[in-house]
Amino acid sequence: MGVAPAGVEKVKTGHHHLVIDAPLPSLDQPIPKNDHYRHFGGGQTETAIKLTPGTHTLQLLLGDHNHFPHDPPVHSKKISIKVK
Repeated sequence: MGVAPAGVEKVKTGHHHLVIDAPLPSLDQPIPKNDHYRHFGGGQTETAIKLTPGTHTLQLLLGDHNHFPHDPPVHSKKISIKVK
């Protein structure tokens, strides 16, 4: 899969969505946009985020040009991190 900004319809591409402290969203609906589902619609592949101290979960989900998950979905494993 390649990375392309939101709105750019191109086969086998999409843009990242970072899922923070939440489950994967419904895979047949657009990915929500809020504090738990951060969109990187500009095609970004790097970011820095601030999280409160404590344990957090992170997972990446690739969305298409309209923010829908691919079929089949393309996502990372969920990881847990501890912020001090």
